[in-house]
Amino acid sequence: MKRKQWIFSLVALMLLFSVVLSGCGGNGNSANGNEGGKAKDNYTIGVMLYNYTDIQGQQIKAYCSYLEKNFNVKFNFATVGPSEEGHISGLENLLASGVDAIISGYDTALEQSVSLTEEAGVYYAVALGEVDENVTSDYFVGGIKQFGENPEELGAKYAEQAYASGAKHIGMTSFLEFAFVDAPAIIKGFTDKMNELDTQGEVTVYPTEFHSFAPENAADAVTKVISDHPEVDAIVGLGSGMDYVYPAILNSTKPDIPLLALGYNDSAEDGFASGKVLMAGTNNYGQLVANSFAQLYDRLNGKTYSDWKANGYISYVTMTSIEEVQDFKTYVIPEDQSQGPVTAEELKSVMLTYNDAATWESLQELTNRTLAEIKAARN
Repeated sequence: MKRKQWIFSLVALMLLFSVVLSGCGGNGNSANGNEGGKAKDNYTIGVMLYNYTDIQGQQIKAYCSYLEKNFNVKFNFATVGPSEEGHISGLENLLASGVDAIISGYDTALEQSVSLTEEAGVYYAVALGEVDENVTSDYFVGGIKQFGENPEELGAKYAEQAYASGAKHIGMTSFLEFAFVDAPAIIKGFTDKMNELDTQGEVTVYPTEFHSFAPENAADAVTKVISDHPEVDAIVGLGSGMDYVYPAILNSTKPDIPLLALGYNDSAEDGFASGKVLMAGTNNYGQLVANSFAQLYDRLNGKTYSDWKANGYISYVTMTSIEEVQDFKTYVIPEDQSQGPVTAEELKSVMLTYNDAATWESLQELTNRTLAEIKAARN
């Protein structure tokens, strides 16, 4: 009898020992508690942006809050500066806090960032820009083309609206090219389309005035456009068009010059009503976060799209009327995100964690819907 009890005790100890060992793996993938694709009770995803006070930051936070209600995930928001040092410092702080993945708004110090996250076993995505496809890692899920697959097509849209308005002398301002890498393609798309439309050679598009990030720099660029070209009758603002360029025009010597803006804020509706704004546009914030999040969450659950590519793409919302602004408010930045650009159920349908047939391309199709397509899906 004692021999049987000893055998049973030995077996129990061995079972207990095996259970303890099974819980002592690394803290990543294997380093992030997801060895072999086993799901955790909760994941934490860090988000890095310059600020959360503008519409972009506010809406990214709003969509993240919506995801928290529909997935076992929490978001940790970090404010980082535009310098490489500030970016890396913010990244290191997030890694030290124990996040499982990171969404960075920008590709700042990309190689160093990917190296640090790989070392920590933390997945990394860039949400607000195309990334260098030569930067590779099992922990890097890539970037997003925030102006669609081809930014030149967006420039062409703005040219069509400018031409339809009857503008003949068009100035242009933009953030510096090193900071706004899509600017050259958008400018090229604009000028090429205008040359195509202007068969009589009546329209002049002046050289772009580039400026840095401060409002006063945008104001200086607007002043220079007006002083160098007094005949200017429209301005295309590619750098915070509504926040920086529009006030600069209103405070200039020619406050009635109409604006075509890359940008959006609450003054857009009044601008359309007065005719001082001919076009506005902005990122689809929900699509941005949805695209990055879907890929990160799948990776955390041991899933990778077989057709994955380094850079995804989303639609860039453009508005040319009060009605489109109202639709934008209703379907892109709604208070109830379940009526917004990408619902949780729609997102799950293109995630491998929930659908074995999901593909990377199906995710891009979902997050590249136009304002009209989103509206149709909600009605």
